[in-house]
Amino acid sequence: MSDTTTVDRLRTVLTDVSYPADKGQLVDHASRNNADEDTVHALHSVPERLYESFDDVLGVIAVDDSREA
Repeated sequence: MSDTTTVDRLRTVLTDVSYPADKGQLVDHASRNNADEDTVHALHSVPERLYESFDDVLGVIAVDDSREA
């Protein structure tokens, strides 16, 4: 298991999140949208705070661009 994800994976599982959203809401939403284990783990690793947008989440999550979507 990795603590990284890809932008595409993250966008897919968070596509319909209502922002602002806290870390718990992001993790729950991703899990309900069948996120892969690595993406859920990466979301668990973000700081506990309120996120205003998808770009806000992207600013703190570990993204591995070398991974396949």
